[in-house]
Parts: sequence; structure tokens; C-alpha cells
Amino acid sequence: MNESQRWRGDDGGGEVDIFAMSFKSVLGQSQPKKILMNALRNGSVAHAYLFYGQESIGKKKLAIALAKSLNCKQPDPLDACGECESCLKIERRVHPDFFFIEPAKSTPTSREAVIKIETIRELQKKLAYLPYEGKTKVVVIDSADLLNHQASNSFLKTLEEPPSSTVLILISSNPHKLLPTLLSRCQGIQFHRLHSSDVRKIIQSKIAAAGESLTESELDFHAQRSQGSVNRALAENFAETEVLREQLLEVLEKVSFDRMDIVFAFAKTWAKQTEQLQSVLNELSGLIRDLAFHRAGCVPSNIQSDDLSVRMMEVAQTRSLQAWLGRFIAVRNTHAALSGNANAQLFLENMLIEFCEAA
Repeated sequence: MNESQRWRGDDGGGEVDIFAMSFKSVLGQSQPKKILMNALRNGSVAHAYLFYGQESIGKKKLAIALAKSLNCKQPDPLDACGECESCLKIERRVHPDFFFIEPAKSTPTSREAVIKIETIRELQKKLAYLPYEGKTKVVVIDSADLLNHQASNSFLKTLEEPPSSTVLILISSNPHKLLPTLLSRCQGIQFHRLHSSDVRKIIQSKIAAAGESLTESELDFHAQRSQGSVNRALAENFAETEVLREQLLEVLEKVSFDRMDIVFAFAKTWAKQTEQLQSVLNELSGLIRDLAFHRAGCVPSNIQSDDLSVRMMEVAQTRSLQAWLGRFIAVRNTHAALSGNANAQLFLENMLIEFCEAA
């Protein structure tokens, strides 16, 4: 089992402790927390929210924290204790007034998970009754943009005539895919990328819970490359990525019309590895971006591959800034072409020839 399989959770949370959260323990996202805590303080919690932003930055954690706060049996009105019977039941998804819905595949061979109308109809039946045990029924719909058309139209009726004592929370990384009529009936709360220091703390807690450990350099590596997303931070294998980046830097440094062997070897090798190719191109464009920043004399905070700074400063000086920008455009165009059915080897060869011309 690799790093990502051991520690990767949903939306910045672990497989076990995703629901064991209060507002205070959710790192980052100060503005969403402030909005929700003010609503709790003023008794003005909306009947429907849309939590949106990139994947794995705390949307689901904060939705669960809100559900617990609305039903917690302790006296603090602004946060959940995480220890009372109500909090623990929500944690285990067995609270009769808490409903968590997520996409599911119709069959093991289905290409995409969706939320079907049958699921929404079953939910609507349960929402017709008053809270059974808690103060407020709370519905969390994860990846709400995967509601199919029929389910979306059916759920719209619930938003138009929301049941009493009910809070509906839609979570989406792609809100533009939701029906405009759904969006208009929810209070939108935008979530932003986590700071790398927060990502680092989350990674540390995950690996400690798993009884594992990482070196300081590995922790820095994952946090710096996370782009604010915990799942992204843990999706890579440190050793494999380190080798790949060094190989790509060598190509960027040495490829030229005098070294066409590099062009053909690179294209032939990666054209065969179709599942990894898009990731390799993403890595390549990231490295070129950093090389351009180094060449332009940008401050270190703009550099993503900070652990390679000494090596990258050397490589950056081998080409002009204009050359690095030309190479970046070549990678971007190749990436777009290969998202279709283009001939991978041919386009990779053309990309590297453009690298030579940009020298």
C-alpha cells in the first residue's frame, strides 16, 4: 500500500476521523467558519448552503461540523463538543436526523458515479417528518454537481419548499455544473486553498494516526506541492516523483537539435504510458513555470519546487525567459491535443522540437 492509499481521505479528512471535527479543529477556512459561527450566534442559519471550492480543502469537514453544532447536546451554541451522544452518532452516520448523500456507481462497471432520483425521493420521504431525536435535520450532499438531471429537478422542489427544522448543505468542486435554479436557492460560501502550513499539519496528523512517519523533507515536499489540497498532497509517491522531476529537468537542460536522441527516446517512452502521460505533462509544465520564475528573478514564495531551487537556478540560466515561456506554451498545447485522440508519440516529438526551436 502506497502513501496515498494509507493516508488519503476525503476533502482533507482521514477515512476514520472525517466526522470527528468541530469548527475549532478545522484548519484554515477562517472566512467560511466566521460566516457559519455568526449565523449560529444570531440564529440565522440558512435553510440551504452551497459550499464550493477545489477538492480536499475542508468543505465536507465544515459541513459535518455545522451538522454537529446544530444538534450538539452541550451548552456551547457556536461549536460542537464532539463527545456527546448526538455528535458521536453524526460521527458514525447513525443519527436519525442526519443524512449524508454521495454519488454511487449503478454497477461495478459504470464509468461514473451519480446521484439518482431514487436517492432524492427516499430523502424527501424522510424529510417530511419533524426531527426525531435532534433539534435540526441536516442533509449533506457531497459532489452535488453529480446529481443527474432527474435528481436535480426533484431536489429543486425541496429547495423551493424547504421542510421546517431542516438545513440542506450542497458540496461541490464544480458549481458551474449545477442547475442555475439550484444555485439561486442556496447561500454560497466559497472555500479557498489551504495554506501549505495547514496542509503540513493535516498530513502530520494523518500519518501519526496511521502509525507511520515521514522525514521533514518529505513533509515539506508534500505540503509545497499540495496547491492547498490535502488529497493532492498525498496523491504522490515522494521517491517516484523525485526521480521523475530529475529526469524531466535533464531533458529541459540538454534537449537541442544536437541531441535529437533525447527527443525520440522521450517521445517513445512516454507515448506508451498513456495513463501517466497527462501527469507527466503537468509535472513538466510546473517545472518550466518555476524555471521561468527563477529566470525572471521572482521571490522564492512564487516557486513551487522549492526543494530543487539550487538545481533549478542552474538550469534556468541555460535559456532566456522567452525560451522558457515558449516551452511552457508548447507543453500546454500538447496537453490539450492529447486530451483527445491525438497520436501521442508524434505530438511529444513535435513538442520537444519546439523546445529546441525555443532555445
